[in-house]
Amino acid sequence: MKDQVVERATTAIATGALANPLWLPHLEKVLSLGLSSLGIVWLLVQIAHKLKHWK
Repeated sequence: MKDQVVERATTAIATGALANPLWLPHLEKVLSLGLSSLGIVWLLVQIAHKLKHWK
C-alpha cells in the first residue's frame, strides 16, 4: 500500500515536471527548505529529550 502511494506520487511529480518544467526548481527549493526545517526540529527534539533525561 505504502509503495503504491510513493509510486503514484513519484509518477505525478514526473508527469507534472514533463508538462511544466518551469516549476521544478521551485519544488526542489520547497522540498529542500522543508527537509532542512524537519532536520532542525528533529535536532531540537533530541536536545530537549537529552536535557530532560539528563538528571
